[in-house]
Amino acid sequence: MSHLNTPSRLFAIIPAAGLSRRMGTHKLLLTLGQETVIQRLVRGLSAPFITQIVIVARKDDALLKEHLTGMNLQLIQPETDPPDMKVSVQIALAWIQAHYQPSATDGWLLIPADHPVLNGAVIDELYQSWQNCQDSCMIPTFQGQKGHPAFFRWSVSHDVFRLKDEEGINALWKNHNIQPLLQECPYPEILIDLDTPEDYESLKQRYSTER
Repeated sequence: MSHLNTPSRLFAIIPAAGLSRRMGTHKLLLTLGQETVIQRLVRGLSAPFITQIVIVARKDDALLKEHLTGMNLQLIQPETDPPDMKVSVQIALAWIQAHYQPSATDGWLLIPADHPVLNGAVIDELYQSWQNCQDSCMIPTFQGQKGHPAFFRWSVSHDVFRLKDEEGINALWKNHNIQPLLQECPYPEILIDLDTPEDYESLKQRYSTER
């Protein structure tokens, strides 16, 4: 995706190396409406202001690899499976650095793969807020609750690599003096993830007739 007409680039990082233990099946390949969970998320992120979508998955996840074939994204399946989201993010950031050499004006957003109801309109509005944001990090909130995606300046990528083994991404603002802007928005979709069969049944009822 070309990004030559704008002064900065934005990269979307999707950690997708989980085992779906609570769901009991590969939740990213479950169907909502006319698409799978991961297809919906990728479509929501397929905007002209996103330079590249990077998905990090397990090495042996052949089903996901086959499912994503032909889609406009970069799938990374490292030799060693990421043990947590932080390591998945580090892998994606390293790939982006190697292939795009981002500058200080560039940024990245983080969205777990199991957020299936984020659509393009929500992403677009959050991006507009990010364009006007002067902070190094922006986290959307709905009625005071933090959601996804979180937006970061490229400079924060260096802090991600400084996290201790026992620290997760949340430690960036708990222990590393990064003060995110909490951007209140009217979209409950930023809070909705997919962890259990009950979550899936609830969402399936809402989106079964969607086209």
